[in-house]
Amino acid sequence: MAQVSDVSLANQGFSSFRTELNNILSAINSAHSGTSAPSSAVAGTIWVDTTGTNTLTLKINDGSDNLTLFSVNTSTNAVTLPSGVAITEADPNALPLAIALG
Repeated sequence: MAQVSDVSLANQGFSSFRTELNNILSAINSAHSGTSAPSSAVAGTIWVDTTGTNTLTLKINDGSDNLTLFSVNTSTNAVTLPSGVAITEADPNALPLAIALG
């Protein structure tokens, strides 16, 4: 799990460049996981909040706030949507979501 302060590569020597690139790739690979939003977050950044015990919460930054998309209980693999959000069979997106979640 990693976060970086920015995802922009500066002009620098090879060794520093490689280190910075590996840090950025690690942050991307871990979906910017951490206990708070990455300082590099901009509108559209998706990140994983690891604050909860046995819970991963997927969030998206809208430019000013971090909105919860859903949470996954890592012990039971149960997916929880934010309160007030429900998916029903009448929802045209329910089947693709169900297939995507397995």
